[in-house]
Amino acid sequence: MNRLLPCITVCGLVLIVVRAGPAPADDGNPSSPLRKALKDPAPEARLRAALALAKENDAESIPVLIDLLAELPREKRRTIEEFLRQLAGEWAPLDRTIGEDEIGRRIRRDAWAAWWRATEGKALLDSLRKHTPSTGTGEKVRGLIARLDEDKFALREAAFTELLALGRIALPQLQKAAKGESRRAARQAEMLIERIENDSAQRLPLAVLRLLAVRKPRDAAESVLAYLPIAEDDTHSTEARKCLAALALRDGELEPALLHALADARLETRAIAAEALVQGGGAAGREAVRKLLRTDKPAVRLRIALALARSGTRDGVTALIDLLAVLSDDEAGLAEEALCQLAGDTAPDVLPGSDATARQKYRDAWAAWWKVNAGRVDLARLSAPLSLGYTLICDTNRNRVYEIDRYGKERWAIENLQYPIDACTLPGNHVLIAEYRGARVTERDEKGKIVWEKQVDGRPVSVQRLSNGNLLIGTLHGGILEVDRGGKEVGSFKDALGGIMAAYRSRKGVTVCLSRTDQCVLLDAAGKQLKSFAVERGLGGNIGRLDVRPDGHILIAQGRRANKVVEYDSDGKKLLELTASDATTATWMPNGHVLIASQGGQRVYELNRAGKIVWEHKGGSPYRARRR
Repeated sequence: MNRLLPCITVCGLVLIVVRAGPAPADDGNPSSPLRKALKDPAPEARLRAALALAKENDAESIPVLIDLLAELPREKRRTIEEFLRQLAGEWAPLDRTIGEDEIGRRIRRDAWAAWWRATEGKALLDSLRKHTPSTGTGEKVRGLIARLDEDKFALREAAFTELLALGRIALPQLQKAAKGESRRAARQAEMLIERIENDSAQRLPLAVLRLLAVRKPRDAAESVLAYLPIAEDDTHSTEARKCLAALALRDGELEPALLHALADARLETRAIAAEALVQGGGAAGREAVRKLLRTDKPAVRLRIALALARSGTRDGVTALIDLLAVLSDDEAGLAEEALCQLAGDTAPDVLPGSDATARQKYRDAWAAWWKVNAGRVDLARLSAPLSLGYTLICDTNRNRVYEIDRYGKERWAIENLQYPIDACTLPGNHVLIAEYRGARVTERDEKGKIVWEKQVDGRPVSVQRLSNGNLLIGTLHGGILEVDRGGKEVGSFKDALGGIMAAYRSRKGVTVCLSRTDQCVLLDAAGKQLKSFAVERGLGGNIGRLDVRPDGHILIAQGRRANKVVEYDSDGKKLLELTASDATTATWMPNGHVLIASQGGQRVYELNRAGKIVWEHKGGSPYRARRR
């Protein structure tokens, strides 16, 4: 992979949505109504109070919930058990059939009570520290890696064994060694990386981070900050950030470790600490980080501004707009995405540009928009998550659909498909896939197991999950189908266009399709043609080269000799034209950028609205790519 985002490790991380503002209403006060209710003689009163407090990471409520397992009937107990299992994760007591009699309920309670005793604060910190480098670890790992190149087998073997025992702590340096000049040491490093990454025992249980947020032992925030730079993956990083937000207040005061981290020499640490204080430190936390909005690097200010805006603080939006004049093209993507979420259809019609003058003009356009709309924009719109940075790719030549993270590392793959030409992710980590040669649309989990299937006549060329839960399926020769969850056709538009290349529906209910004769046709809910316009010929006319934005704007990829992508409005007016080398398909992104899949160029790349490539992934034969 060739990444063109040098700052993405700073500004492109997943932004965590947690409850912003002060701690729970009772704030640990033993005389508060909720805390008094924990001792109420009525089990249902204790249940309501304990669940409310537990959802705010309150440790005192957990034993109350566990005790209630012995008192409540199955129906009332289910809510408790679901909450406890989510908190315990891989440490949940074994699920087994236990009777509903009095003794059975006690057994269930005692199993969870033992779990709670075993996960006290010191044990959690000890577990986390085993996955965190300590002082001197780096030097030790360097010495061991140097011994991987020794001539004597016994010395190499001993070093290999010690590095394997160190586990994930050694991974960052092993990854550098795998690219080093010594071929022998590089091969050994590659073997170690594979062994460590595939060993489940080497992974930190997510329950450690969830429970630290509840237990809140002293030194927890400092330990989580030390762990974050080597977090295993985005899931662990997400949980660690949630944990820090929950730790932002200690006994009603801001966590000293987070305040100290605001002055850390490492930019990333400052940004993480600031986000946690904004998200979990209430008004005091937001005030503590405001000074960084004036003094720190743009990448840190971006993260703080986003966190403030998502907490409902309008100063955060103002800061985002001001940053548009100074952010680099790749950094600006997150700011643009957030602003576009807030603005919806009222976003200013100005392109960002790449030089200082154009950026200032872009900033001024958004500032004018904010002046008019500041009092009426609902900041709750930002509750929808920003991009996770995951890219879904359909590789037709290799008959697979897979997803990569922002660094190009493969997260999962579904193999042995039959020319997957379109796909999109669904809630619950499921994937919807249109298989052109298989003449079917399937919904699968990330391991490839089919959970739903629909055979389609006429070769599917596009698929879309609609807001009502139905599917819109475009077919090359069979028209456009709308089917419900049971696979029943609830609507169909027969093909009178000489073949359909793709079809998608806007949020306004208009279905847009592209014909093989390069006509873009708009249909109403009954399939009646509303309007049509000619687009420039595809010069090879790839299937699927259409995409439709929620606001109804239309993207057409003009691949091969034309080498461009064009954006039209619903009347066929050309709004934007970008050079896009060998574009097979083009997909819109919420920040206004365009994601290009190039089958011939064997790459996926992202263009900003000035036409600059700001991200790229090479490999395979990508036909369609989507970002989430």
